[in-house]
Amino acid sequence: MKVFDAASIRNVALVGHSGAGKTQLASSLLFTAGAVPRLGKVDDGTTVTDYDDEAIARKHTLSATPAWLEWNKVKINLIDSPGMGNFLSDANAALRASDAAIVVVDAVSGVQVSTEKVWEAAAELNLPRLLVCNRLDRERASLDRALESMRSTLARPCVPVQLPIGEERGFTGVIDLVAMKAITFATDESGKATDGAIPAAQQAEAAAARDSLIEMVAEADDALMEKFFDSGTLTQEELIAGLARSVRAGEYKNNLYG
Repeated sequence: MKVFDAASIRNVALVGHSGAGKTQLASSLLFTAGAVPRLGKVDDGTTVTDYDDEAIARKHTLSATPAWLEWNKVKINLIDSPGMGNFLSDANAALRASDAAIVVVDAVSGVQVSTEKVWEAAAELNLPRLLVCNRLDRERASLDRALESMRSTLARPCVPVQLPIGEERGFTGVIDLVAMKAITFATDESGKATDGAIPAAQQAEAAAARDSLIEMVAEADDALMEKFFDSGTLTQEELIAGLARSVRAGEYKNNLYG
């Protein structure tokens, strides 16, 4: 078994309301990283973190469950946690053992009761947090509505780092606002993604969203703010470094993933 030094290990808790898709997200991350040979599905009872018969039958995580993957020579220990109110003590325990939290929000329902509770618990622990807007392929899914819900309830100034290409049945991929490229997904569940140009119909939207992201990153750092005022933008290197630094420092106004 490969051995990682302490500096190359991260513990990340997946938290959020029940049914937001935490377990499916964990399964997708493991598959994409090559940690498992096939994409497990909650509906099929084949995910790594929901292996208990009761959890499989209920299609709900009942206890915090670890899994791990390697990405860019870093071992990432994922802790898939329950979102049902009766089991939130496990989610809180997962947060206490973690270096950061991924807060999963349903694109249909937006922020829900357990979302608020785990967000507050992570805030008390001063954990860096990323918001992931999940299930954008579902009927009535909307990033705009989910984003408004996050802003009004969790962190008002948060801005996207990615935008969806299409919604509901038309969801085909995302626009990476940092790299300014489109990433479209294969429909055969192979997990393969293809990089390409941003669709013409969304170029103006993507440019405006990137400007908002740059401004928020600059606001979190005095030196970057000075450069932003001088030139009206940031270099690619400054954006990447500033985004990573502000998330690690707990500047939660620029940590939304769509």
